[in-house]
Amino acid sequence: MPDRQEYKEKTDKEILGYSRYVVAVAAFFAMFVISPFEYTWSSMSGKIGSIYGWSHEQVAMMFTLFIICQSIGMLPGGILRDRFGPRWTTAIAGVFSGLGIFSIAMGPSYGFVIVLWCVGSFFTGFIYNNAVTTGNKWFCDHRGVMTGLIAGAFSWGSLPFIFSIRSIPHSASNSTFFNVIYVMAAVIAGVSIVAALFMKDPPKGWAPKGWVPKTTANVRPTDHEYTVSQSLMTWQMWVLIASFILISGAGLAGMSKIVAYSNSFGFTATAATAAAGGISIANGFGKFILGSASERWGRENTMVLSYVLCGLLLLATVVAGNVGSEPLFVVAAILGIFFWASLFSLFPIIIGHYYGNSGAGGNYGVLYAIAKGTGGLYGGIISAVLIHHHGFSYGMTVAGIMAIIAGLVILPLKYFPPVWRHQDSGSLKRGDDGAEKRTGSGLSPQSAKTLPTSPAA
Repeated sequence: MPDRQEYKEKTDKEILGYSRYVVAVAAFFAMFVISPFEYTWSSMSGKIGSIYGWSHEQVAMMFTLFIICQSIGMLPGGILRDRFGPRWTTAIAGVFSGLGIFSIAMGPSYGFVIVLWCVGSFFTGFIYNNAVTTGNKWFCDHRGVMTGLIAGAFSWGSLPFIFSIRSIPHSASNSTFFNVIYVMAAVIAGVSIVAALFMKDPPKGWAPKGWVPKTTANVRPTDHEYTVSQSLMTWQMWVLIASFILISGAGLAGMSKIVAYSNSFGFTATAATAAAGGISIANGFGKFILGSASERWGRENTMVLSYVLCGLLLLATVVAGNVGSEPLFVVAAILGIFFWASLFSLFPIIIGHYYGNSGAGGNYGVLYAIAKGTGGLYGGIISAVLIHHHGFSYGMTVAGIMAIIAGLVILPLKYFPPVWRHQDSGSLKRGDDGAEKRTGSGLSPQSAKTLPTSPAA
């Protein structure tokens, strides 16, 4: 069998038998089909509640449990895919994810539906991690673009179902809604299995022939490949976790309730549909455009700018609602989610940049599991309680402030990235993702003027 060094010298077509772009397309569609769990929720939650007679709090709890269970699934999903590869984990997870959506049609027993819903939600975390990490590993030369594109699929996949559900007449029977659910479940399972056949990781250390980083921003702060336990021993990981909690909770609060939020101001059904559809489109483009822009602007700069603008735009929706301006409300909501969405491309990119590719699935998995799960508590049930007692304006004002803080806490990372101290020399060498990395002090040219930061013990 060829050894690892021989594989590193091969092209993607020699390793796979097909182009790495086929892997990217497969990862894109695996991500695309699990989108309805999150981004169709604001359109289907009202129908679920009315069909089964469930309370607003019960329906909101389903969304919260999705966020928590998906987030928890990211960690074992990342660890298993780093060990066994993305193929089988994606295929198996696709079947269970389809079952999760199918459970919506298996009421009215709330407890029974919740159990199956949570199982499906858990396995969507496997698919999410597999798709993003696979793209990261094959495209060290276009990491921002590819991560943004694959992450964007998690938004765009909801669009056909948003419009299908929103177009169901009020006089239609419940079976019309359930038919959409059946199709959704079949698409999730079927497409995931087919996509999995083409998903495979590159050999450790592989990079496109002749590729070198074009800017010092692509030179990692250290050549060390961090394990999960090592990354958690750097204070920078906990800053990333805190920022992720704040920004994810802020955006989820608005996105999951956008239809009810619009209705609370007495806006028309057209405005609610425009906002729901618009944020799904903007969500995907935000991940792609801002992920790509981060390669030029810098990862930390893009994060700070995006999250602060997201917060200001969430506050603008409150103003728009209170002055009765439908156009301003829709535009502010769409642009707010555009900037919010960047978190799902920028966090995996910065995790790979700070902590390396070898354990990227596990490191991003633990970040996502802790942070989005916690942020989902506010985005789902906590914001629902605040809105119930104090109104949408109060709940969304809190969300806007959270987003602004999420951006500001990233600023120190620009000057103090995580550094692995246990090095013996100070030369540049090519690391496991094909990028040049600074050994020795562990400081990149960009950060060499700063004081070294916390090591992993």
